[in-house]
Amino acid sequence: MADTHVISALSKKRGELLGSIRHYKQLIQSLDKDLATIDATIRIFEPDFKFGSTKIVNKHKRNRYFETGEDRRLILEALKEKSEPTRTDDLSDIIMNKKALNFDNDYELKNFRKSVISALSTLEKDNLVERVDKIGLVIIWKIKDLNSMYN
Repeated sequence: MADTHVISALSKKRGELLGSIRHYKQLIQSLDKDLATIDATIRIFEPDFKFGSTKIVNKHKRNRYFETGEDRRLILEALKEKSEPTRTDDLSDIIMNKKALNFDNDYELKNFRKSVISALSTLEKDNLVERVDKIGLVIIWKIKDLNSMYN
């Protein structure tokens, strides 16, 4: 027999997911109606309009913590100032202090740290930083030695 607290937690999570699915289905239906209304309006003014030629515009969610490129610049500055390999959480704390950010709840802090981790991954792909070690889930980073890249 399964533990009741496990079943309870899973049941609650299932309910949350069903709620999200219902919300997004309603949102899609509403957007479909708006699109049909716009299409009908376009046909009034231009009956022969070719809808396939319309460019699709993707909505990108802006990073609420950093301007474009600011996260990567701040990470590189922090690693340069520390001049020693640094844990991801410590980098996050340094950047939070530089930007004078305070988070009221763990959710916001986790989102901020995810944003820093994402920027670190980008810097790693760009060959600017490297992972030195990993202790459990904690990754330790340093600026990549440019001399080692050319030897």
